[in-house]
Amino acid sequence: MSVGSSRSSALIRIGLGLIIWTRFAYEQLPYRYELGWHTAFSVLFYVFTTLMIVGYRARMTTFVAGILTMSFYYYFGLVSNYEPYTHHHTYILGIATVLCALTPSDKSYSLDRWLAVRAARRRGEPLPPEAGNLWGLRLIVIQLTMMYFWTAVDKVHPGFLEGDRLEALFMYYYIGSSLADWAAWSWVFAVAAWIVVILEFALAFFLPFRRTRKYFVLPGLALHLCFYLMLPVFTYSVTVILLYLAYFDADRVHRILDELQGEPIERRSG
Repeated sequence: MSVGSSRSSALIRIGLGLIIWTRFAYEQLPYRYELGWHTAFSVLFYVFTTLMIVGYRARMTTFVAGILTMSFYYYFGLVSNYEPYTHHHTYILGIATVLCALTPSDKSYSLDRWLAVRAARRRGEPLPPEAGNLWGLRLIVIQLTMMYFWTAVDKVHPGFLEGDRLEALFMYYYIGSSLADWAAWSWVFAVAAWIVVILEFALAFFLPFRRTRKYFVLPGLALHLCFYLMLPVFTYSVTVILLYLAYFDADRVHRILDELQGEPIERRSG
């Protein structure tokens, strides 16, 4: 059993809640729908995402918020055929929230933590530790690994590797019908396509391991920043960048936060 600091989990919980709001909150305002089941869904969405962010009954409310977010992908997206919700951008946000419910995110930066500390002080007991079983973070790492691997596999075909897909995106979003003037630069798109595929395979195989992680964190962050700045990926890049916290040793993150806050550094066992 892997036990460690709960602060990474708590930061992921709060970040995911805010990203869910960024992506879906406006679309789920109750007044946008006639009184009925969708109004009830919207109310539940706001109640549970709010409780998730503030961390009240954090594991349960995060799980429900994750199920509600997954329903955007499965029901509203695939079943109801609402195309913006059918992308893996929505899926990774929803499944990461469900997996976050399996982490000890309630033990740090939460209303649960505040109530537990107050109760311990009232009884004259030691403060509850900011620690728990980190298997949920391991599942998030596995999910990211599968995401990188299969998105790379999906690109292994001539239409992408020869640069045609990137060239089409560049034409659509930037230069329109003047692409003919860029014909001599088609090799640039082919090189960029190979770089993306190779890097995604590398991120899948090397980010999960401590010895190789340090060489691929910055390239991975740079890749997602490029996606965010150059393509309409909405919250996808921000979500994945936040989830990078799951790769790092939770106790080390705890110690770094202590240093930032000017608190004494304590070594944590387990």
